[in-house]
Amino acid sequence: MPALETLTDHLSRSAVETIPALRPALETMATLLVLPVQFVSFWVAALLPLTYLPLLAAGVVADHPTGFLALLCVNVVAFVLGDGYRRPDAA
Repeated sequence: MPALETLTDHLSRSAVETIPALRPALETMATLLVLPVQFVSFWVAALLPLTYLPLLAAGVVADHPTGFLALLCVNVVAFVLGDGYRRPDAA
């Protein structure tokens, strides 16, 4: 069993040493992804409500209330994620 314990110790030490080394790369990747995610979310939140009236007029809302509720939830999430887009005080 000492070989298994040594392997476990080596793997845990390796993970502890690797994770801090990945931190700058992960922070850079997160920084690079924030603006595109905010951009898409902002425009989805702004344009998605334009689909509500045609869906209501066509009767889709009455036929598929769960789908319409999902559309509303997507709109709420887009509002939250796109909130700080192009606002200097949000940074």
